[in-house]
Amino acid sequence: MLIRLGFFAAVLFATTSAATAQVKVRIGDLAQSLNEIGSRAMIDQGIDKKYGIAAEYRAYPTLDGLFTAIRGKDVDVGFGGWTAIAQFRGKGMPVTMIFPVGRGTTVDVIVPTASPIKSIADLKGKKVGSFAGAAGTATVLFRVIASKFYNFDPGKTGDLQFAGPGLLPALLDKGEIDAAVMFDPLAAKLEGSGKYRSIGNLADAYKAGTGDDFLWIGYSTNDDFIKAEPEALTNFTRAWLEALDYVKSHPEVFEAYGKKYGLEPAAVDLLRQRVLADYTTKWDDATIATLKRFGEMANDVMGGGYLDTVPAAAFSTRFDPRK
Repeated sequence: MLIRLGFFAAVLFATTSAATAQVKVRIGDLAQSLNEIGSRAMIDQGIDKKYGIAAEYRAYPTLDGLFTAIRGKDVDVGFGGWTAIAQFRGKGMPVTMIFPVGRGTTVDVIVPTASPIKSIADLKGKKVGSFAGAAGTATVLFRVIASKFYNFDPGKTGDLQFAGPGLLPALLDKGEIDAAVMFDPLAAKLEGSGKYRSIGNLADAYKAGTGDDFLWIGYSTNDDFIKAEPEALTNFTRAWLEALDYVKSHPEVFEAYGKKYGLEPAAVDLLRQRVLADYTTKWDDATIATLKRFGEMANDVMGGGYLDTVPAAAFSTRFDPRK
């Protein structure tokens, strides 16, 4: 009897220890971001627990709020444009991007269907709105493409305006802007409605002009969490990779996401195609070299103070479990 009780006690202790061994990882993201799809799959399917972490997803209504949380260590892993992380690190802030997420396939330039504008080249002298703010990665990418490949920069002519993504369609409808830089899910929703169309995808335009795949979004952490929980960061990437595999093979996750944000079936189908094309997991020195090349072009277009340097410490491949 004592032996049996001892056995059950050992099992209970082992189970309890496994539960308490899970490391809490607070995930920060922009509200309505597509990163939510992978993050929710990770959490809802228990993939995080499988790898010894307990992920907690937090959505921030603005990019400023999200980046403040990343810099302030209110989150342990934060999704965001890599240019911001490089900018922060260049100014001495202890943040590092540790894995890529999206190439920018879900960032389009949108116009009303009846607009005579056919391409990005036609936007010279036109009013363009961007959701990303003056220094956001999507805005900077648009300015680099316009300046380097089409010989105009709306940021220098006063033709570039900024507004929340939910406001940009109304500005298009009123004729206050001629085109809008938009990201999914709203871009897919607008295109799926038939009222708007894309005149160019920014990632495609950048690759056509440079030969490089663009990287838009990655996830980052802070130096304190790196020192405290390096294994948890590697395990987070293991969980993220498995979550992506789950998303790719389970279209119902897109249906749930579409229902949550009021997307029509056509928009959900379009969204799924775009998101699956957007995911990237290529993360090595060659990939990081392409970021530095973009950084040089961005600095040339934006001027001094923007990505004056792209510090090596802004990126790390250390937590890629495939190495």
